[in-house]
Amino acid sequence: MGVVDDMLSADRIPIWKRLHQVPEEVDDLKARISALEEKLGGKWPADVCRFCGARAARLVSAKAPDIKGNVRENWACSKCNTNHVRVATPS
Repeated sequence: MGVVDDMLSADRIPIWKRLHQVPEEVDDLKARISALEEKLGGKWPADVCRFCGARAARLVSAKAPDIKGNVRENWACSKCNTNHVRVATPS
């Protein structure tokens, strides 16, 4: 059983030590991703560009609320240089 014992005690090989840590890290990452997805609730953060997906969109201007309370917001992305107008309804 010398070969089997050598394989089971291969912790002296750095990559083998690292492979023992992978399942624990994967479980940790799954938990963190689930927590982030729950926080987002299926919505995108406000600073995500709808065109390129980068978190580089910034609010440039907003017009006063109209009769219905809707606010027109002008967002600009510094990565792809696009502008996007959003209509926000305050809750």
